[in-house]
Amino acid sequence: MRLSRSLAVAFLAVAFAALPLSGSGAPPPNDAPAEITIAYQPGLSYSNLIVMRDQRSLEKQFPQTKVNWIVLGSTAAVRDGFIANQIQIGAGSIPPFLTGWDRGVGWKVLASLNQMSVWLVTRDNAIKSVKDLKPDMKIGMPSLDSLQSLTLRKAAANELGNAHALDTTIVAIDHPSGMQALQVGQLTAHLSAPPFQYQEVAAGGHVIARSFDVFGPHTFNSVYVNPKFADEHPQFVKTFYRDLLDATQFLKAHPREASEVLSMDSGGKISAHDFEGWLRRKDVIFSTTPHGFLAMAKFMQSIGALRKVPASMHEIDYPGTLGGVGD
Repeated sequence: MRLSRSLAVAFLAVAFAALPLSGSGAPPPNDAPAEITIAYQPGLSYSNLIVMRDQRSLEKQFPQTKVNWIVLGSTAAVRDGFIANQIQIGAGSIPPFLTGWDRGVGWKVLASLNQMSVWLVTRDNAIKSVKDLKPDMKIGMPSLDSLQSLTLRKAAANELGNAHALDTTIVAIDHPSGMQALQVGQLTAHLSAPPFQYQEVAAGGHVIARSFDVFGPHTFNSVYVNPKFADEHPQFVKTFYRDLLDATQFLKAHPREASEVLSMDSGGKISAHDFEGWLRRKDVIFSTTPHGFLAMAKFMQSIGALRKVPASMHEIDYPGTLGGVGD
């Protein structure tokens, strides 16, 4: 994939500014793994990782390492990959991570990717709020323990007085398929993610709930690491983390150039113009500082979804990156 001249120049400027941190030009560390699998999901919230993948920053610094980038349909699928020891670094939302942590899955928070709100969208004009939803309706979302499902449960607790009142409506479906199912009437509503929710509203849907409204501003997706892998390959993981910081800064400083990368990654199905508009939204915030983990954990425990709650970020983050920063 060839980049435009403006994109290449802009990215090199960012990389050069980060030279003292990333150590570009230095000999490759001797703890390089032979192979690594990095997993993420479809959506605007993984733009940091898409930029990293497109620029091949890891591959250039660790030429002896085979880097596998895979796209999965849900954080639950990423979690399964960690359990099977097939994924070493993966990205996803807060609730499935906390469920895995509670049950002994070996993963830690390496960094967050962003803060974004997820929307519950319907095309049914008779449905104005969560109070209009019925237990026999179908609401699509990635999995039963996704951020989307937790948003539905929090909204149900607030508006119906019962967090589990709409559990029977949940249909596990990936974002692209869910968007199509909503369009043809196979779903009553859909809880997806940017940019799918923006496309659904543009196509005639309307929003009846937002995660920012029920939880306040929060991290949407984060990057998680297998701590055993990180302990065995500390320089590799530190390089990944610093490259992620560079990619995040690039998204914020160069949305026009970044939109070209994202459009090419979509195979041209979405224009760079559309991506740029989404990247510039006020509710699309790229940040590596986690927010919302502890608050969501407390709500999950209150509805029986967690047995324990982290006392602080120190319990769930990987030492040496976040250092307990966040909430």
